Amino acid sequence: MKKRIAYLLLAALLVLSICPSALAGMPYKTFTLGVNKELVETQTAYEPVRSMIRFGEETLKNPQDLRMGPDGNLYIADTGNKRILVVSPQGELIREIKDKKNFKTPSGVNVDASGNIYVADESARAVLVYSPEGTLIRSWEKPTHPLFGETAPYKPRKVVIDKRGNLYICSKGNTNGIVQISPAGEGEFLGYYGANQSSVTLLTALKKAVFTDEQLSSMAGIIPISVENLCIDGKGMVYAVSQTNDERSLRRLNVAGRNTLTPDYWTELTTAVAVTEQGSVFTANANGRIVEYTAEGDMLFVFGAFDSGDQRIGTFKSISGMVVDNEYRLYVLDSVLGSIQVLEPTEFTTLVHQAFTLFQDGRYAESKVPWTEVQRMNSLFTYANTGMGEALYREGEFSEALQNFRNSGNRSGYSDAYWELRSNWLHTHVGLILIVLVAAVAAVQILKAVNRKTGVLQPVTRAKTRVLSARAVSQPGWAFHMLKNPYDCCYGIKHEGRAGWWSAIVILLLYFLLSVISKYFSGFLFKNVQEGQFEVLNDFITFFGAWLLLVICCYLVCTIKDGEASFRDLFIGSAYILAPMLVFLPIRIVLTNVLTYNESFFITLIDVISYGWTGLLILLMIMYLNDYSFKRTISIVILTLFTVLVAVALLFVVYVLIVQLVSFLSGIYGEVVYRFVRRT
Repeated sequence: MKKRIAYLLLAALLVLSICPSALAGMPYKTFTLGVNKELVETQTAYEPVRSMIRFGEETLKNPQDLRMGPDGNLYIADTGNKRILVVSPQGELIREIKDKKNFKTPSGVNVDASGNIYVADESARAVLVYSPEGTLIRSWEKPTHPLFGETAPYKPRKVVIDKRGNLYICSKGNTNGIVQISPAGEGEFLGYYGANQSSVTLLTALKKAVFTDEQLSSMAGIIPISVENLCIDGKGMVYAVSQTNDERSLRRLNVAGRNTLTPDYWTELTTAVAVTEQGSVFTANANGRIVEYTAEGDMLFVFGAFDSGDQRIGTFKSISGMVVDNEYRLYVLDSVLGSIQVLEPTEFTTLVHQAFTLFQDGRYAESKVPWTEVQRMNSLFTYANTGMGEALYREGEFSEALQNFRNSGNRSGYSDAYWELRSNWLHTHVGLILIVLVAAVAAVQILKAVNRKTGVLQPVTRAKTRVLSARAVSQPGWAFHMLKNPYDCCYGIKHEGRAGWWSAIVILLLYFLLSVISKYFSGFLFKNVQEGQFEVLNDFITFFGAWLLLVICCYLVCTIKDGEASFRDLFIGSAYILAPMLVFLPIRIVLTNVLTYNESFFITLIDVISYGWTGLLILLMIMYLNDYSFKRTISIVILTLFTVLVAVALLFVVYVLIVQLVSFLSGIYGEVVYRFVRRT
């Protein structure tokens, strides 16, 4: 028995020594965007496979940049050691480039097609060019062109080169944009390129008018932020990242310096960017997060984690550089840890990339195979459904494409597929539709002619008259008189008893029912709530609470301002002004289920008419019921809205006090129970 236990312990130790990483698990989770653009966990996209800390006998000290040369080797700006290291992808030291005379803080590095090495040195205030052997060829110092600006800082931090040899330089503190220099002559300054725009608000405008230049320079949002890092693809498109919390954190700049990429997700404090030959874009931030985007700016994966001190592979302290090879293998440079970590795509990610590549090459039928496999591995992966939908759409399988687009939440693709389906259906049934319409019109005309001669519809007409004249129908129906003549409607409410409490409640309930149907059962393209999400009770409390608060506040203001309307009149009138909504909401519900984005103008038009008409009726209702002038009615509305704000603030204060009182009483109760139990 003791021997068996010993053998089992020995086997366990062997397993732990052979596969410790597998038992430890991944150091981070991988997320993607869900149907509603929220982060959802998905399969691991990239696995950390190794960490390179020592290259031969050399180590890194505060490295600031990493690039891959045309020879496939890695070029590292080893800033702390004032040198450039050239290493193989496996971490073998190939050579180092030192220049004690010129190197001060080499923080950026790049390599052109000839193997020449470009070094951006912030402290030296120059971009230095070396031959592959390490011989200094030339340097680009601060441009003397008047358009550069005498006071504009020139502190090169990063540099990239296009196929024509033009340089794009990130200069620390220069908010005018990326410095663009031509290699011709002594280095012609071509101008600033791709500057970030400052976000101007009313507050920033006031600050600009009042504060001094020194005060403004220290305030975020007043001065445009400078570009943090950049890279360039084979087409000459420059990818620039900035440490901001909006879509400017990643931009793709064309030759004119205009942004052609708007990411659907971004992270703060972006510090590095890399791009593949296929157009996929990777960004990294200071918190150890790495994001992969498609060429269209759709976020595929976000992964990585901050190193809290355990130094696990796959966690980062401060990512300062990143490159990706043709096999989507990531090399991530950490300036604090002084390491390069290598991350490789998993089988799942490889299938995703394969499907995207096939689709971009126009091989739609072939792309369905990997997309199907991705869906099998993760049916909730939105981009698999989007990719499958696009492939099916290109092949004319619009019904299946429609379902895939809906599963992925791709409304644009859904609109295109639905357009095609609807067009095919109309072409097939247009003859039958015309026959039905003509037959219906003819039947109505024949029935009218027969009725004029024989009076066959008189019993129906008398029954209709009795129903409409019944109090249970006539009083709620009086609300639609508000559409034709608001003055007569208000007069009927105030003096003729044409409406009552219960009829107003019926109108309110009918409007609430239509609004719920519009919110939860509109067409997929025009629905603003998540699929399967229903909060009817919350909607009920919100609508009736807000409506009742408005009526009470309006009544109080009108009473103070010598209004003639009673609370009953305002209660009923405030319900009856919803008549335009009762007319247009059913039309809107129907149209949202049959229209596409191409006809969304009709939905917008209905909204403008219904809300505008209702707003006008609010003014007329208050004016007619209280016998106000139009000018005074406007002031009453403004006072009412102010009263509502005050009432909401008071209710919030009361709510907070009640919560604190309940918390205090529950604390006393808990203390009493504790002491009682302790004594017993």
